[in-house]
Amino acid sequence: MLPFYVRSLRWLALAGLATACAPTYQLGMKPTRATGFFVEGREQAQAVADSVEVRLSFVCYEPTRVVFEAEYRNPTRRALVVDPAAFQYEASRLPAPAPDPKAKRPKPLPGTEVSAAIAAASMALPLPPLPPNAVAAFDPEPEITALHTKAESEATKAAKFDWLGLALGAASLATDVASIGKHETPAQFQSRAAIHDAAVTYNVISTAAKIEHAVASDVLRQRAAMLQDYALRKVTLEPGQQVRGYLYFPRYDAADGLVVKAPVGGRTVPLEFAQVRRRQ
Repeated sequence: MLPFYVRSLRWLALAGLATACAPTYQLGMKPTRATGFFVEGREQAQAVADSVEVRLSFVCYEPTRVVFEAEYRNPTRRALVVDPAAFQYEASRLPAPAPDPKAKRPKPLPGTEVSAAIAAASMALPLPPLPPNAVAAFDPEPEITALHTKAESEATKAAKFDWLGLALGAASLATDVASIGKHETPAQFQSRAAIHDAAVTYNVISTAAKIEHAVASDVLRQRAAMLQDYALRKVTLEPGQQVRGYLYFPRYDAADGLVVKAPVGGRTVPLEFAQVRRRQ
């Protein structure tokens, strides 16, 4: 059976392949209850446990992930360990309307916010099941390590000396030198031309491949650097300290609500978000 988030993304893909007359929706996320707390224009959900304040805001959707920013403030007299891998969310969905064989397909007006069930019905799509268990956030450390490892591998390929290219170039040069002052037969000319063309073609392809490896290495290093700079990473907050960083979860587009459970010491606190679809 496919993982729940793969089924969710397939549902989203099917939505994108719906007929031209079917409605389209813009997906978004916001705290279930207004708090009046904002950071960089984003409203934050807030919870307090054992005097520790936790705030969470929705940042964006990536192709396979939903990104939040978490903020911890520790005003206590004890140290607090914050571990992104300890975050989880539980998905929920509003009840679907009672099935009516005679009812027409829903046609929400532009600008209307609808539930996942209504959106699916309006596009004649089935709803995937909810995740059977709590969904854990990604731990950035293994990904950072993997990105650095892959970047080094790509850089090594980009810098690798191409002995075959050198040999082909040398062979082409040798045949050109050998032909100087000699009357070549058509067969000899074609043979020399074939060696020359093979050397040029191979070296063009080899150079392009080296450039691709170098670009891939740079992209991977940039992704690793972004995670290092922006992701919430495991940290010990001393008394009076605070920390902010991004959390990455698998996307689940077919949910109407996510309850993110944030760790505080040996317990968790819930931060509730509504996932909305606005008819375009």
